[in-house]
Amino acid sequence: MSNQEIIEQYYRQHRDELLQFVGSRLGASHGEQAEDMVQELFLRLLQGQRPIAADTIGSLATTMARNMVADHFRHLYYQRAYEAHARYAGSEGYEVEPVVYAHDIMHRIDHCLSRMPLTCAEAYRLHLYDGMRVSEIARVLQQDYKAVEYRLGQARREVRRQLKSS
Repeated sequence: MSNQEIIEQYYRQHRDELLQFVGSRLGASHGEQAEDMVQELFLRLLQGQRPIAADTIGSLATTMARNMVADHFRHLYYQRAYEAHARYAGSEGYEVEPVVYAHDIMHRIDHCLSRMPLTCAEAYRLHLYDGMRVSEIARVLQQDYKAVEYRLGQARREVRRQLKSS
């Protein structure tokens, strides 16, 4: 059975379950967004180059859905934080301290990245500054998906460790 046949069969049988899974995490008022996410999930599965097994596609799809929801909320959090910062910056009572603090953190992250292997630092920069996903980073760096995923994990752990210690 080809990847496309496995994905099509899974779509027909489990689309509503995934829609309910995503919808329950997004909330009742986000029905259209849940549908968009499930559709995007299946498009990603269809565009993937790695072989998919019929007995593991359920776990893969659920994990992808959970990660998409987490990415959505992470994006929403940063968007709201930026908007709040922009509103606050526009007011007359604007304080410099939060901006200096943010610049200090970015400087510490850059310093930490300068001490890492180049492959880890490149993957982390593309993820942090350009908002790229692991698959996009792998394509840009022309590296294996799993290798990029591993290096990005190493970089994240090292940055967290450095930020906690200072």
